[in-house]
Amino acid sequence: MNGEDIVHAVRGADIVFHLISSTVPGDTIDENEEIFNNVIQTINLLRICVQENVKRIIFISSSAVYGLQRRLPIPEIAVTDTITSIGIHKLTVDKYLHLYKFEYGLDCKIMRLSNPYGIGQKIFGRQGIIAIAIGKVLYRSPIMIRGEGTAIRDFIYIDDVINACHLLAATDSDEVTFNIGSGRGIYLNDVIKEMSTIIGRELPVIYSEARKNDIPASILDISRAKRILGFEVTVSFSDGLRRTLSFYENYNNSAYNQCPSP
Repeated sequence: MNGEDIVHAVRGADIVFHLISSTVPGDTIDENEEIFNNVIQTINLLRICVQENVKRIIFISSSAVYGLQRRLPIPEIAVTDTITSIGIHKLTVDKYLHLYKFEYGLDCKIMRLSNPYGIGQKIFGRQGIIAIAIGKVLYRSPIMIRGEGTAIRDFIYIDDVINACHLLAATDSDEVTFNIGSGRGIYLNDVIKEMSTIIGRELPVIYSEARKNDIPASILDISRAKRILGFEVTVSFSDGLRRTLSFYENYNNSAYNQCPSP
């Protein structure tokens, strides 16, 4: 997207949501390309927002910025010791947002998002263990888990993420950064067990070697979002997983051979 397209997209808008990222955790990346695609392009967006008198920009960041943490759940004040390239570029954008707030008065809100899942996520993509697992189930392939399945993740259903976006758009708080997740950790093995229970059969799993930058445990402290935004988790993990599985089962009409090869 060139500059003119961005100007056209944001002109007349009071609030801009920035969700674009060219990389996902674990990608083997070209650092120069990643900086250009994610940092330089964001700076161009910020300049246009100032030019077009946008009042607020809401940036969807990632729990990846926290890296390895001893204290769980992780509060927003935790030291950001990221161990991934995506975490570095998210943090860099974070700093530029603060700079533009200070220099130009561009109001900003930063959502440090845990692990979203739900209806609409690509099931043959490269991000989201739940979505990828559903794709494998529909294609009658084993689910691949890196490591021993003991990694802990904080999963949040997409409806609750959307609600958090609305709350960030509406708040009059001066606070900038908010963790958004469920505040609860789940073992990856337990994710597969829950899927098996809902589907009614045991799902085959293949375990592979863990990657060096796979974080063993990530759970977000969401007390700030609850206190300031009024954010609440409304969809339990079990309910969200049932909704998601039901959607893809109906969408594919229970015919896994109609799905494209992953």
